[in-house]
Formats: sequence, C-alpha cells, structure tokens
Amino acid sequence: MIDKKDDEFLETNIKGMMMTLIARWNAQMEESIAGTEFADIRTSDLRVFAQLRGRTMKLADIHRELGFTRQAAQQAVARLVDHGLIKVEFSPGNSRDKIVTITRKGQRRRTMAARQIKQIEKSCTDVIGGENTEQLRSLLIELVEATRPSKG
Repeated sequence: MIDKKDDEFLETNIKGMMMTLIARWNAQMEESIAGTEFADIRTSDLRVFAQLRGRTMKLADIHRELGFTRQAAQQAVARLVDHGLIKVEFSPGNSRDKIVTITRKGQRRRTMAARQIKQIEKSCTDVIGGENTEQLRSLLIELVEATRPSKG
C-alpha cells in the first residue's frame, strides 16, 4: 500500500516528470519526420544516432553511454549504416576498435533535429521564461557532469 506522502512524491518526482517530457518531445520529433527520407528509421535507432551528437565515437562507447547491450547497439548501428546515416570503419592503427562517423545524409538528419530541438526549447522558454530555461540548462549540465560514470 502506498501512503499519501509516497503517492504525492511519485506524481512529481524529477525522473518521472523528465520521462514524461522526453516522451512528449520524442513524439513531436517523430511526427515531424513523417513523410521524409528518415520516416522509416526505427525510433530506437535514432536514439543511438542522437547519442553521437555529431561526434566520432568508438562503437564500444555507444552502448556504454546508452545503457544498451553491446549486441543491441551493434544491431542499431548496422541498421543506421544500412540507412546511410553513419559509417563504421576500423580505427587507424587498431584492428579491434571500430569508429562510427556521421555521413552527409546523417548531417541532414542532424540539421533537421537541431531545428526541432530549437523549437522544443522555444516552447520551454515560452512557458518558463528565458532566464529559467538557461538556469535549467545549467543545472542539467551540472547533474550530467556529476553523474558521469568514471572510466576504468
């Protein structure tokens, strides 16, 4: 039995509210690519693509950052390669490490995503104001940095 205090907390906990916002924003972004060259790409694969954030990364680091299994990350990467959004090459001087980079088509998707994200942030600013939006950004950066897993 959940008591009233726990019930109130569960309705307004930070994690839950962030998950609600992310789900709403993801739905908006999915709607905006309907009818485009990116419409048939799986949402989960786009999550992997988004994790790159324009960076060249080792394949092994992608699954760690996302919390995916290595197999799931490799499958998503393979599908993104098939869609032409990324390419995978062996790291120079290392035949074990695979490096993931974004293609021209991937850059087009990034440009589209940037416009969508700017619109989402504008909507936030419309609701909570510019100063609060920047304060929220600053606090989130602080949380991301403080909770970054240590390498090793």
